[in-house]
Amino acid sequence: MTFDSAIISALIVCLASIGLDFIIGVLLSIKKSEFSLSKLPQTIGKNIFPYIGGLIILALAGNYIPELTAVFYAGVGLVTVKFSKEALIDKVKELMI
Repeated sequence: MTFDSAIISALIVCLASIGLDFIIGVLLSIKKSEFSLSKLPQTIGKNIFPYIGGLIILALAGNYIPELTAVFYAGVGLVTVKFSKEALIDKVKELMI
């Protein structure tokens, strides 16, 4: 079983943008004094794991079923744009203020 390196690379970039968004979001909530350790598992479960799980499933499907490779790349592209544009840029600006 071998994985397509392009699929792995795309998945890593997308997961990195999700992770950066999460870390910056935590830092921002600490800055605003809104951080709650008790809400952290709920946030991870509702806002992080569904994206990660879905992308991993699409990566596996795209690797073994060539027809689904385009679906994987579309999903990775959309999720990366969502977490990059909306979250990272706006949150970094807000963190710097």
